[in-house]
Amino acid sequence: MPRKNSRFWRLSSLKQLVLLSFLVVVTPFGILIFYATDALVAQSAQGRVLAKQALEVTRRGQQLEHLAEDITRSARQYQIVQKSEIQQRLDQFLNDYRTTLDIHGFLLSDATTFNEIKRLLERISQSEPVESNSLLSLTREINKQIDRILDNRIQALNETAQKTQTQLSTMALILLAFEALLILFLSFTIIQPVRRIADRIQALGTGEEYFGAKVGGPDELVELEQQLDWLTERLAEVENEKQRFLRHMSHELKTPLTTLREGSDLLADQITGPLNNSQMEVANLLQSNARQLQTLIEQLLDYSRLSQHEPVAIQQVPVLPVIVEACEPYKLLLEQKEIDLQIPGDDFQWKTDRAMLVRILGNLISNAALYGSKQGYLEVKTFIYEDEFCIEVINDGPTIPDTDIPHLFDPFYQGQNRRLGPVKGSGIGLSIVKDAAESIGARVELIQNSDNQVGFRVSLPKEEDIHLA
Repeated sequence: MPRKNSRFWRLSSLKQLVLLSFLVVVTPFGILIFYATDALVAQSAQGRVLAKQALEVTRRGQQLEHLAEDITRSARQYQIVQKSEIQQRLDQFLNDYRTTLDIHGFLLSDATTFNEIKRLLERISQSEPVESNSLLSLTREINKQIDRILDNRIQALNETAQKTQTQLSTMALILLAFEALLILFLSFTIIQPVRRIADRIQALGTGEEYFGAKVGGPDELVELEQQLDWLTERLAEVENEKQRFLRHMSHELKTPLTTLREGSDLLADQITGPLNNSQMEVANLLQSNARQLQTLIEQLLDYSRLSQHEPVAIQQVPVLPVIVEACEPYKLLLEQKEIDLQIPGDDFQWKTDRAMLVRILGNLISNAALYGSKQGYLEVKTFIYEDEFCIEVINDGPTIPDTDIPHLFDPFYQGQNRRLGPVKGSGIGLSIVKDAAESIGARVELIQNSDNQVGFRVSLPKEEDIHLA
């Protein structure tokens, strides 16, 4: 089926859905990172300004305290000595103090102490007597007020930083919850169609019909579903052609083989005249190989019919006549190999499909006869166990290699053990046994594979437990 031409960008394409999912998931985090970076830069700038102010205020405070000490000392000296140079130095200290105080006082919200210092400076400049260290005490007081103001600003900055951190954490949690829901939704949008395609492929591989919903979703997956539809149709056509080929070839081979069997039977029964020992051996060889070829052809026909899910008819069936009928085609082979055939003496009635049970037992007995040891035995046992009717076919002969056991019931699988004679096996005998057993709700299993003994068990369920395949 040729692929349809597709545009590079489609509104519902898988490429767009993946890119859109990426953008939708990444964009909110990008916005959060931008907001966090902007807040961090702003607070860092505020912190630098505040630190610079604190450093300058500390220096000015120390300078004011030194000037206050110098003014107090110079005022006392002038009161004692009354020299002009001391007066000049005192005036210089007062001017420097006033200038620094004006710069220092812009941070003050309460001007009481500031005005008190101004009045005290005026009294000192007029050579009025003042209390010792009063200017230094007021200077230290104003420095403490400014320190408290700076501390409040630092605390406010810390609170702002804490608030910003809380906001960012809350936004991050909300975004994480939103992104988780968004990721689940987008993942479901992509994964759900993929799972449906996987279910279709599994149904296609097992040969079952798919009854699930349409794939839907992106255009690429819808196109893939269309290709699976086309592949399903092609495989169905191939399967029909294979079944048609098997039916035609089997019928075409069966007609001349019937003639060959009848001729070999006439020769072996000496209807056309007496045969010497060599001629009799050749006639028996023809008769035996003709029967084996007929068995192979019937197996092919059975495999074809079981692949088409042939309907079954569940009814009360006498089991002993079925066992006898399944053994009948192999009596000559068993006699030639001197194999002791042991079948149950008592009959049972059980509800099942007679034709399917004949196929199951016929193939198991065929394998036992073909692979069993010469002068050995072949035993068919019947019993009821846990509300199931069990039939066991056990023979002595080479055991099945461990590597072959997992593939025993695979169609056309050839194990390591080879049957004797010019006609080789088809590898579908046990596959037919498994398919036929499943069609009547039964199961077949290998129960013995040691000490040169091989045994299979067929378990038929009671009527109310029958689940037809």
